[in-house]
Amino acid sequence: MRLSAFLLAIITLLTAVAEGRLSWNSTLCDLGEILESDGKVACMFKAVNVGDSPVVILRARPSCGCLVSEYPRAAINPGDTAVVNAIFNPTGRIGEFVNFITVTTDASPHRTELKITGKVKGMEMTVNEQYPVAAGSLKLNAGSIPFGSVVEGSKARATIEAYNDSDVPVKYYVKNAPRWVKISPGKATVKPHSVQIIQVEMNTGKCGERGYVEGAFSLLAEPVKHTTGALAGIKKIDVMAVVQDDFAAWSADEMKNAPAMQVAADRMVFADMVSDFPVTKKLTITNRGNDELKIYGVRPAEECIEVKILKKSIAKGDTSDIEITVYPDKVKDNILNTSIIIYCNDPYSSSRMVRIVGNLKL
Repeated sequence: MRLSAFLLAIITLLTAVAEGRLSWNSTLCDLGEILESDGKVACMFKAVNVGDSPVVILRARPSCGCLVSEYPRAAINPGDTAVVNAIFNPTGRIGEFVNFITVTTDASPHRTELKITGKVKGMEMTVNEQYPVAAGSLKLNAGSIPFGSVVEGSKARATIEAYNDSDVPVKYYVKNAPRWVKISPGKATVKPHSVQIIQVEMNTGKCGERGYVEGAFSLLAEPVKHTTGALAGIKKIDVMAVVQDDFAAWSADEMKNAPAMQVAADRMVFADMVSDFPVTKKLTITNRGNDELKIYGVRPAEECIEVKILKKSIAKGDTSDIEITVYPDKVKDNILNTSIIIYCNDPYSSSRMVRIVGNLKL
């Protein structure tokens, strides 16, 4: 029995297959703070083949277009060292970053992730392009959040990026948000030359409205220490969405008997208007369906137009008018070329655009 075990051990040793194995000195390279204006930066990863046979690096794939990898194509013999270079391009990549190069070999380990971290301090031109909205030293990539069309009973999500364009920490607070809007985090401290992602969620269940819905919240920013050179500021962030009925949940009978909005014209002309004299015209809406037609709202595209819905609920076969008033003194360049959008509960045409055109008489 002992002899058999001994012979098995000898056979195992004789038949063992030699294998290469890369041992990395480090799989992390922290580039620290980088000036975007300095251009590309390289870091080096070294590995030694501590195995018994050559190792071939099959590929070294970067996780981002801002990274380029350089690696040896020839086999790495036992005891030899291999170098993988990571070249990072900071152009347009301001703020903190975490990227990877995935190295694949024909030996052990087959896959290794090399991690590259750092923080890019952006040039003024890049900061202004990517973050054009300012709240003091905190720069935002947008001053409004259009959620687009959202079905009733559902939620929609969006983000705002806030970049601290200063050399000191800046804190911010969110105030006066509508009850149907949730901001996370509602307050935070942003490190110098870093980006904070602010999550904004719209909950239609708390909205209680249909059609075009809008609101706003305030974002206040100030330096953590008031003795620093960072600036305090405040910015109103607009939020808007079009809340639609959940037509997908309607039954076949509900769809068959649905309301149907007919608009008398898809274009209204206000010709030869005189400055300082508002002009009002009526647009007739008819319900050609079987169920009650609900007009949720009418949204003018420009401030030179005001609208008034005379009757928001329209029975089968009945009509209602929308009064459209144009204020010529607010028309730009003496030419009127804009639109209104009507929102309703017609499942086949829940919104309808009507062009509003005209001119000022000179």
